[in-house]
Amino acid sequence: MSVIYNTQYVDEKYLPIVEPNLYYGSVLQPGVTFTNKYETQAGGIFIHKLGGGLSTGVSPTTPGSDFSDEVVADTLIQAVFNNNFKKSRKIYGVTASAVAYDKAEAELAEALKQVSQGMQSSGVACMVYEGGNYSDYTAITSTNFKGYIIKMRKQLVNAGANPTFAIVNTDVFEAYLTYVGTEYTPAINDTVVAGRSANFLGLNLIEANILEQASVTYYDYSGTLKTVDLTEVEVIMGDAEAFSMLSNFEAVRIKDSERFAGSLAQVENNVAFRVTNGDRLAVKFNTVSSI
Repeated sequence: MSVIYNTQYVDEKYLPIVEPNLYYGSVLQPGVTFTNKYETQAGGIFIHKLGGGLSTGVSPTTPGSDFSDEVVADTLIQAVFNNNFKKSRKIYGVTASAVAYDKAEAELAEALKQVSQGMQSSGVACMVYEGGNYSDYTAITSTNFKGYIIKMRKQLVNAGANPTFAIVNTDVFEAYLTYVGTEYTPAINDTVVAGRSANFLGLNLIEANILEQASVTYYDYSGTLKTVDLTEVEVIMGDAEAFSMLSNFEAVRIKDSERFAGSLAQVENNVAFRVTNGDRLAVKFNTVSSI
């Protein structure tokens, strides 16, 4: 459609930049909300867990007594690299040559974002499905926000964990902001950070609009496809050692197509998800979950 100023035609122009699409914010960060220390080149792994724990402390005996030898059984935790995320976007040569922006670069960047969002969503779904349940379904508000964060932290600490993060939905983060703005003055350990995270009572509080998804899938270590309603989740609290997200293959490429004159922007990542210790991860739902 031509543009006319008064009775005269004016030039039109397509800009050499593109408008970015919107994606969910990233909440899975290595060393912060998950660990990749078990990452290796294999199709599946077994992680040894030695016998021990809170109830196995040693009681004192009198000096000069003998050792009491015992064989302590261990257990195995399995993780399988069976979640494959891939995206291939067509770049017709005739189209790429007729636009002002670098179409190949833009399509590859978009494919990376799409694969990343899929991995983030499935990883959070695994956290929710395999994590421990904090069985209180009362909605968190600005008036009870602090109390619930403290109680969830206490449950994890009593189990021997050291919680360092809390992934929260947008309603809970809104309650936090309201609480900070009306009832509390931030101190050194309670700093409101610009963006989607904050430090609250020593916890990295992360706002997660990714929890707005009603149906997210992932394959568990047994190869079973699990479907999780993330809208039921208010808070995921734990430490990075509780959840593993591991990759054994990653590809990012632009390759010539054999089917048409042009190329393909392709991204692939093969991933394993596993909550290795549910006592280190607590999930608070806003309703009695079907999980």
